[in-house]
Amino acid sequence: MAASLINLVLAQRDDDPIVLDNTTVAANDTLSGTDEVDECADLTGPNFDPTSPEFQKVVLAFNITIVLAVVSISASFYLCFRHFQHYFKPQFQRWIVRILLMIPVYSFCSCLEFRFYWYTPYIDVVRDSYEAFALYSFHRLLLLYLGPDLEAQHARMAGKSSKRYPAPFCCWWYNPAGYAFLLNTRWLVLQYVVVRPFTTIMALAMWAMGVLCPNSSSPAHGQFWVTYLNLISSTLAVYGLFTLYVTISGDIREYKPLWKIIAVKFVVFMSFWGGLVISGLVSLDVIKSNAYYNADAASDMINAFMICTEMLIAAILHIKAFPHTDFTDPAQPQLRTRMLPAILDALSPIHIWQDIAAAPTEMRAHRKRRKERRAKRELKGVVGDAFDNDAISMVNIDIGSPRRGSVKSERWGGSAAGTPLKSIPALPEDVEGSSEDGSDEDDGSEYSSSDDAGMGLANAGSRFASSDPLKPDDLNF
Repeated sequence: MAASLINLVLAQRDDDPIVLDNTTVAANDTLSGTDEVDECADLTGPNFDPTSPEFQKVVLAFNITIVLAVVSISASFYLCFRHFQHYFKPQFQRWIVRILLMIPVYSFCSCLEFRFYWYTPYIDVVRDSYEAFALYSFHRLLLLYLGPDLEAQHARMAGKSSKRYPAPFCCWWYNPAGYAFLLNTRWLVLQYVVVRPFTTIMALAMWAMGVLCPNSSSPAHGQFWVTYLNLISSTLAVYGLFTLYVTISGDIREYKPLWKIIAVKFVVFMSFWGGLVISGLVSLDVIKSNAYYNADAASDMINAFMICTEMLIAAILHIKAFPHTDFTDPAQPQLRTRMLPAILDALSPIHIWQDIAAAPTEMRAHRKRRKERRAKRELKGVVGDAFDNDAISMVNIDIGSPRRGSVKSERWGGSAAGTPLKSIPALPEDVEGSSEDGSDEDDGSEYSSSDDAGMGLANAGSRFASSDPLKPDDLNF
């Protein structure tokens, strides 16, 4: 039905005139030189003039768009209402409600863009900003499923082995057990929250100056750079979100994360790439101008219609992915929470502002942790090298008899069987445990029976004293 409707709206004859900037040219004429049409010309949008031959077709498409939007918005608001009634876990539900509100925002903005096409750049500021906010809300929801704070989340990730990045970067590996993984995925998503509204405002400024040129694919116009900057930013955000999901999906299986990521990515993927495909069709002259509106206005109409259709599908996915029954008490299903505090908590933007403000502090803390770990590794390496350079240590000695031992040192070329030690005279009982000056102080020269090494020596009947040290000359290599 949608395809046939769009074909009817875009249907035209080859000899139909095209009206662009009050200049009428034949459709089959070749525009060149001074007659070339300016790509930055103002839009001639859908004609709502009752005397127009296209009036019935355009109004029919607009009415269908409104019906789709009303149904999807009603389904989304009902689900939010049920969450507010059972707002028992606000740490999860505030982010869920923010995700659910994508449907009303997208649907309402699309209806406005269909009717008031000349305000499209202004309306895009609201829609694109909320898209980034909803994507970050889903990322925060996944992390909260893992743990209430960064330390708890890191503890859940401890012990995970290194993994390959998802395609197309599967040649590189990452360590999910460290702080860096959680912080990096968070920053990848958070940058989209900043970049997307910034590029939309920048596009609005260029549109006001007449240099944006919507649907233009030329690098000489601002739309080219805005589109591809958004493409890079959104790709990084979605990739970071998908990498996090792949890593922790097994740890949060009880929350059914698969349906949730399908519902969120469906909205983001279809809205962005659908608009990009329609712009490409305009650039390739697949969508053409006719006597009543040009190709840019037709693309806006088609995009608004398609988004409202997609939002109806997304509303059904949200009911499946984010049911309110997950937060009801089966023993007391009649329990309700107060609506107003729940609404204020869910709609407050303070959490995302706190996260953006805390990002530099977390980065500095992460760098400090990395420096401390690096210093510990360097210190351990220095101590280990000094210990390895010792002539001999108790680890290298095996006690084979009451008065004999063996040395296992591959570094010195010794065999595994070892070499016998020289016999050491037994100490008299009256001086046993005394130091050289005759005092009874324990100078650490003998081993306590509670020590493992000392147990080995005591069982063998041998003892080392400071007055009779072990020397390299006592060994045969």
